[in-house]
Amino acid sequence: MYIISLDIGTSGMHAVIYGTNGKKYENAYYEYHSDFPQPGYVEQDPQTWKDAAVYCLSNVAGYLKEDPLAITVTSQRSSLIPMKDGEPMRTAIMWQDKRTMPQCEKLIQEYTLEGLYRKTGLRTNPYFVLPKILWLKENQPDIYETAEKFIGVQDLVIHFLTGEYKTDYSQACRTLLMNIETFSWDPELLAIGGITEERLPDLMPPGSIAGGLTKEMAQKLGLKEGLPVIMAGGDQQNAAIALGVNKPGRAEANTGTGSFVISAVDKPVFDEHARVLCQASAIAGQWIMEAGIFNTGAIYRWFKEQFCQDMQTEGSVYNLMNEEAVKSGMGANGVIMIPHFEGSAAPYWNPYAKGLFFNLSLNTKRGDLIRAIMEGIAVEINADISLIEEITQPIYRVSVAGGMVNADVFCEIQANIYNKEVARYTNNEASSLGAAMIAAVTLGVYPDIEEAFLNMMEDIPHTFYPDPAEVEKGEKIIQRKYKLLNFPS
Repeated sequence: MYIISLDIGTSGMHAVIYGTNGKKYENAYYEYHSDFPQPGYVEQDPQTWKDAAVYCLSNVAGYLKEDPLAITVTSQRSSLIPMKDGEPMRTAIMWQDKRTMPQCEKLIQEYTLEGLYRKTGLRTNPYFVLPKILWLKENQPDIYETAEKFIGVQDLVIHFLTGEYKTDYSQACRTLLMNIETFSWDPELLAIGGITEERLPDLMPPGSIAGGLTKEMAQKLGLKEGLPVIMAGGDQQNAAIALGVNKPGRAEANTGTGSFVISAVDKPVFDEHARVLCQASAIAGQWIMEAGIFNTGAIYRWFKEQFCQDMQTEGSVYNLMNEEAVKSGMGANGVIMIPHFEGSAAPYWNPYAKGLFFNLSLNTKRGDLIRAIMEGIAVEINADISLIEEITQPIYRVSVAGGMVNADVFCEIQANIYNKEVARYTNNEASSLGAAMIAAVTLGVYPDIEEAFLNMMEDIPHTFYPDPAEVEKGEKIIQRKYKLLNFPS
């Protein structure tokens, strides 16, 4: 029995066939890029996701000798697409977009940061959807007034496959429009945006069946009409499921385009300074604490494209970069990198922040810069882990996933910076596997997520242990970073 897992990322889309035993059989990938029409703007053509879905799903469908049980969908969060007559009215305003600072400042003045945080579990930040809606209202009123629906990326693909406008709690909690305690669209928040529930997707628990595959899409993809399409929810929440982060005291750090740190909690928990987010879990009726960094893997990719072109014909560029990072050694020969290339998220929440390489000299080598990127990312993640520990309880083990953790050197850096065990599973595309686990529970294959995890996580993780001598060096890196930024350590 098979499940097709569709993972819609910021840089590309994956379709993966999983057996209900968790075995990975076949996959397809479609890469795409965002557009940057002016400073602070990040957009993407919604047609890209439709094209990617057709390419990925039709390619894996050809592998199957029998009908799959379902398609399960997980995606990036917090982007905005206005819809009319079933079609996007403009390019999507992406989650990294920063144009809405004026709208955020106005929201804080009128409703206070604390008031909105306690209701939604979110800081008022350009990252989220409500400020984007308000920007449309002020700058593109024709679109704002005539849009029939305001939806996200997962919602778009769900609509494309089923014809339904539906979303789930783990996506809706990124809008600044959902009450985090009741898991419902909040009338007061809707009034702020000047919209009604009818202009949003129907709200359902994660793991719900959104609908069946339409006849048109079934023919286009080579799949069965009516095939259940399941909303697995937000990509980061799904990654947490696949990494076993479903009980308090466990944490994951997922490093893709950005890095996200998640820990499970059994009730809504709020930070008195609103530095960390309280969000809906991908398990219906549960919550997570979440902190993150906007740009991490994106910086590594940027460095590859800008400064490693001479490696292009020498094999895997990332492998060669990792080898140079190993040669540099812990501390990157004194180089420090601050990964705030497109603003900072938790715990600083400064959308105007910029990135920094510090302490360069004529002795600095490319490998030092590569190493500094890795160490700078790990230091930021460590700040988020420490913050969650401060608010909840100690975390002893961090499960990691995402493209960058393929490099042993990055996992070793993380273990030494965090001074904790770091666990890496063979299948580090955790979001797609988590979505398959959720689907397996929805379909009745397993009674709950714990059983799904035990039966579908095939491998024993590779555990990286902190080295006391390297931990000491890591502590010095952290101290230097805080001194540089003039923050208390």
